[in-house]
Amino acid sequence: MRGRVLLILVGLAFLAALPLVATSYYLYLVELAMINVIVAVGLNLLSGNCGQISLCNASFMGIGAYCTALCATHFGLPTLIALPASVVVSALLGAALGYPARRLSGLYLALTTLGFLELVGIVIEEFPDYTGGIRGLKVPKPDIFGLTLQSNGALYFFVFVLTTAAVVVGYNVQRSRYGRAFDAVRQSPFAAQALGIPVARVKVIAFSLNAAFAGFAGGLLASVVGFIDPPEFGILASIQHITFIVVGGLGSIAGSIVGAVALTALPEALRGVQEYGELIYGLILLGTLLFLPKGLVGLAARLELLRPAKPLAEPPPAKPPAKEPVYGAS
Repeated sequence: MRGRVLLILVGLAFLAALPLVATSYYLYLVELAMINVIVAVGLNLLSGNCGQISLCNASFMGIGAYCTALCATHFGLPTLIALPASVVVSALLGAALGYPARRLSGLYLALTTLGFLELVGIVIEEFPDYTGGIRGLKVPKPDIFGLTLQSNGALYFFVFVLTTAAVVVGYNVQRSRYGRAFDAVRQSPFAAQALGIPVARVKVIAFSLNAAFAGFAGGLLASVVGFIDPPEFGILASIQHITFIVVGGLGSIAGSIVGAVALTALPEALRGVQEYGELIYGLILLGTLLFLPKGLVGLAARLELLRPAKPLAEPPPAKPPAKEPVYGAS
């Protein structure tokens, strides 16, 4: 536990000091990685902990992005109001999807979420007066208490603080009674029902939480990038989100962070072979499912178990028993 706490503190200190040495481009990549961490944490609660398949995670991210953009451009609301509004709207739509999908599983659930993704894409394209349609929509820079975050450092710390808060919330949810209920539903819905857990309600809550995290990440993405368009929230983005949690580790907050960071940095490492990016993502996903079913975090735990145990300290030598006096001796 001490080692984990130390690792977390070192990581936070490194991220806090990064603007002092990194260029604006690499700060932008780190911001995208942190936004993907939020997406992965929410999706892991739904799929990794609760065991529900979702192919429409990018749709909720798009809902949050467009809601934040519309609040800022059409209603003139500040970012500190637009972002919570995006979270609430996304969570409500997630519950609306989760309610009819609560009795579905497997292929039927996957097709239902895929249909929702297509529906959201059609709505975005059919209302260009509000969403910009296929031309996209420009989003102003975020502002806090009337101050616009123009500099790269200010925008970076804005995303850093909110990402840290989202990870803490996800960690607490995973270890709350709702997180334990998610795990029970994933392992056996019938056994969970027998234990008195309302399985249908738990599934709706999981869908709503995932949508809230995705909507929050979408609002941050719109603020950081400054422009959004429909292709960013299609089926390929949803598959990428699934790859985050599979590669990192299902049901693990640490796995969400590791998978999102590693796969966000992957396109930069593969810049010379961008035309094969989708193929490489598919191979990574397939290889992880076949050879690392518990992801990179599971591999690290397995390697930790293979380390030779430290020898126990030798016990101190036993003291010889004291000689009892012989009574009556001269």
